Amino acid sequence: MQLWYLVALSFVLELVEMSWQYAPTIRRTLERIYGLYRRSVFLLLLGHTGYLYLLWLSLRYDLLNWPIILALALKTLDIFTKIELVNKLYIRKERDEVLEQVLGISAPFWLWMIGPLTYPWLVWLALTQVQ
Repeated sequence: MQLWYLVALSFVLELVEMSWQYAPTIRRTLERIYGLYRRSVFLLLLGHTGYLYLLWLSLRYDLLNWPIILALALKTLDIFTKIELVNKLYIRKERDEVLEQVLGISAPFWLWMIGPLTYPWLVWLALTQVQ
């Protein structure tokens, strides 16, 4: 498969992932994530299409270079941070003043576009280092 198809697919899957997580505030995003988490943690992981695609790419093309490792590490950190925040807020029901202020922050749209702009670039770097 051509390199540009793989990079474009990464961009599309990141947009899909961003579309279900997008909300005007961080609290609303965590509520959406908790909705999936409450049903099943596996359903939540299936919602992270960009992460699954990165795993597939690394296995399919035997990639273990710094861009793919960086992308997987950032995605893993992102997913586990969200799961930990959901556990803290909705399962253990721990709240503090700083967290409440952070949850009320409205997230600008450019913040949501960081993933769809960063991960395809890392995929491109990872695949071009192989060829």
